[in-house]
Amino acid sequence: MFLQQIHLMEFKSWEEVEFRFSPKLNCFVGPNGSGKTNLLDAIHYLSLAKSYFSHRDQQNIREGGDFFVVEGHFVRDEEAVHIHCALKRGGQKQLKRNKQEYERLADHIGHFPNVVI
Repeated sequence: MFLQQIHLMEFKSWEEVEFRFSPKLNCFVGPNGSGKTNLLDAIHYLSLAKSYFSHRDQQNIREGGDFFVVEGHFVRDEEAVHIHCALKRGGQKQLKRNKQEYERLADHIGHFPNVVI
């Protein structure tokens, strides 16, 4: 399984950006404050539906924004899986897998493992 693509809108320092990844090796390089750690946190968010760094989801909304969206396309066992996570300020988190909303967020946990070191 690997993350093929990620799209961020109003997530932390990112206004709107899209990244495509190799199934082999990917490196994130840039000056301090350019958003490398925020990208890693967005990947964590796709996997566990929560931030590694922020305990409150509202803190992930870009300063001055009203919402955030994190979308990812995974390839797992040669099957494409689309994960969509969104949050409006003052609203509830919305998490979908292939356009189907989860009944419980806990149903998502464990399907897309990752490790933060």
